[in-house]
Amino acid sequence: MELKSLKKRLYTTQKNTPIVKENLFTMDDFYYKEISNLTLAGGWSVDFLNKKSYFDKQARKILQVPDSYIPTLKQSYLFYAEEHMQKATNLFFGCAQGESFSTEIKMVTFTKEVFWAKAYGKPVTNNEGEIIGIRGVFQSIDKEKKKELQLEASLDLIEGHNKRLYNFAHIVSHNLRSHVSNLQLTTALFETKNLDEEQKELFANFSKIATNLDVTLKHLNEIVTLQTNINKEKEIINIEDVYKRVTDSIRQISLQNKVVYYTEFSEVEEIPYVSAYLESILHNLITNAIKYKHPDRDPEINIFTYEEDKKNYLVVKDNGLGIDLDKHGKQLFQMYKTFHHNDDATGLGLFLTKSQIESLGGKITVESSVGKGSKFTVQL
Repeated sequence: MELKSLKKRLYTTQKNTPIVKENLFTMDDFYYKEISNLTLAGGWSVDFLNKKSYFDKQARKILQVPDSYIPTLKQSYLFYAEEHMQKATNLFFGCAQGESFSTEIKMVTFTKEVFWAKAYGKPVTNNEGEIIGIRGVFQSIDKEKKKELQLEASLDLIEGHNKRLYNFAHIVSHNLRSHVSNLQLTTALFETKNLDEEQKELFANFSKIATNLDVTLKHLNEIVTLQTNINKEKEIINIEDVYKRVTDSIRQISLQNKVVYYTEFSEVEEIPYVSAYLESILHNLITNAIKYKHPDRDPEINIFTYEEDKKNYLVVKDNGLGIDLDKHGKQLFQMYKTFHHNDDATGLGLFLTKSQIESLGGKITVESSVGKGSKFTVQL
């Protein structure tokens, strides 16, 4: 009913409106044809006064219509996929009332092949401003649109997997913590004085397993927390304020190790960031610099910011043991990878740091020489 109504409304003319004998809708202009060939865009038009529809050569090629085919408004719906017929009808009605359109729509060729198209349409008016027809172009975007839809489907699938993994990690990191705590409490209260040496050794191993399990769950909880914070909104943060909070929290460690700090934040004082992330990043890089200090000298840590090519950078540079990047560079930011023999090295800090930075669209790079120190540069 709507298509018939459309046909009736578009072809109705006022009694005193002259029939246009000169065809204003033909598309034989040389430059138009050249543009059409270059862009592979087909042209179409509907002439309300002469009650005719037109396809140009490129439109006929895209729609695979024979040269003898005469397009009509009555049959125009045949060139649209069934699920998009109503959309096409609404766009034609709107255009007949003066509303131009630009849309992506599923079309059908003369040989019944469905494809995605980018379509544009606008009303044609006479010198008095009256709408006397519609003219438009369309272009096949089938390959690009299908790739886009496949990518969206893949992203939805990955998002679903990530949610399930997050839920699993949340259960493991939170629900099992209580059981591990009870296990550790039981080992702490257990009397070992009546055990023989073999039993004491067995119990010590049991206690160590409980402790290691607790550490693993803590690490998992940190990763879960990282995923939770990804969706937090950024806020304007003063970098020096964050630096002071971090160094205040490790004041005793700094004093014990005679750490000397050099800072300069004047070039980039504030940035939009997640405060908890920046604090964690600075804490990990600074404590690593202290943990892996050189045995022959006191730690010196340079922390500064700068701007380059409209991007902000944070640098943490130390004079510690350094890292053999030729040997360990590819594994540096991987989980549970350690490169020194410190008892308190877990191999999680740099993994979390890199994950936090990249989750906010930044990146981290390192320069290092064995025995001279390391320089970590963070693009914020």
